[in-house]
Amino acid sequence: MKTQGGFTLIELLVVIAILAVLFGVTALALNGVGNNATVVTQSAEKDVVQTAIDVWMAQNPTLVLTTTAASGTSVGPSTIAFGTYLRRTSKFFYCWTGTGVLSQATTLAGVCQ
Repeated sequence: MKTQGGFTLIELLVVIAILAVLFGVTALALNGVGNNATVVTQSAEKDVVQTAIDVWMAQNPTLVLTTTAASGTSVGPSTIAFGTYLRRTSKFFYCWTGTGVLSQATTLAGVCQ
């Protein structure tokens, strides 16, 4: 009589338990990665927008940058004044002063203070 080869029920349960533990560890390690990525992206884009404002103000020293003290503005290539120095439209909203200093970057429109 031949015995059929294969896995026992215990072996299968052990493999499933190991996979469940690995999945749990991976899920805990990746928890919050998206929030951190948003903060880092917002900071990097804020630096790019500030640089675009600085370049525009250096090339137009006699002009005053219109302020957006009351509402956040989405910036991109079509933005009046410094938009030509940006490659794409940001998903964040920015507020700046008349002297060209970014005062706030937010994910919500109209939240500048």
